[in-house]
Amino acid sequence: MLKLVICEFAKLKRKKFIWLVVLSAFLFPVPLTVLMTMPQTAERYDSKIAIFNDYFQSVMGYGVELLLPCMIGVIAAMLFFMERDNDTFKNLRTIPITSTQMILAKIIVLFSFGIIFSLTSALITILCGGLIAEVNNIAYRLFFALKMGIFITAGTLPLIVLVVFFSKNYIFSVLLCVFYSVLSMTAESSFGALPKVMCWLMPIPLTTLWSAGNLTAHGTMDGVGMLENLIPTTFQTITILAVIALLSVIVIDYMYKKRGDE
Repeated sequence: MLKLVICEFAKLKRKKFIWLVVLSAFLFPVPLTVLMTMPQTAERYDSKIAIFNDYFQSVMGYGVELLLPCMIGVIAAMLFFMERDNDTFKNLRTIPITSTQMILAKIIVLFSFGIIFSLTSALITILCGGLIAEVNNIAYRLFFALKMGIFITAGTLPLIVLVVFFSKNYIFSVLLCVFYSVLSMTAESSFGALPKVMCWLMPIPLTTLWSAGNLTAHGTMDGVGMLENLIPTTFQTITILAVIALLSVIVIDYMYKKRGDE
C-alpha cells in the first residue's frame, strides 16, 4: 500500500497545477493580515489576543472550509482521471493489485493533502499573526488544524463520488467543487432555519458547528450564541463523518471497478 501511495504522489508531482493548489493556502492568511492592521479593524478589539483569536477563526473558517473542498476536488479529479485519460485500466489489471487498493491509495493521498493544506494555513496564520497580535495556544491550534484537515477531507468525499460518477472534464469537476463549497456556505448561513438533523448530515456545515464549539470550549472564541443546541461533540462528529466517508469510498470503489470492466 505504501508503494501505491508513493506512486500516486509521483503522478501528481508531474502536474504543475498542483503547486498552485498548495500555494492557495496563502490566499486567506496574507490578505487578512493586512486587513487586521487597519485602524478601523484593530480598534474593535480590546486586546491583541482577541485580534489573533478572530484572525485565526477567519482563516480556518473561511480559508480552510471554503478552499479545501475545492482543492481536494481538483486533486481527486487529477488522480481519478489519469487512468481514464491515459487508457491504462487494462494495463493496471495485469498487475497483482486490486482496484480497491488503488482507491484506498488515492484516498490516503487526498487526506494527506487535506492535512498539509490545513496545517500550512494554520502555520502561516500563526507566523503572520505574530506580526499583528499576540499568539497563544499554538499546540492546540495546530492540533485543531490537523483535525479540521481530516474532517473536511472526509466531508468532501461525497463530492468525489460525483466527480467520479460524472467523469467529465476538469472544468466540470472544478465547477462541482465550487458549487459544493457555495452550497455548504449557504447552509451555514441558514443554521437557525434548518433542522438539526439536516445540519448534521451535511459534512462541511457539521464540521463548522464542531469547530465553533471546540474553539469556544478552549476559550479562543467568544461563544456560539443561539447555535448551542446544534453543536455536536467530537465523538458525534467523528462518527458521522466516518460513516459518510466509508459509504463514499464503497461507492467510489464500485464505480471504479465497473469502469475497469468496461
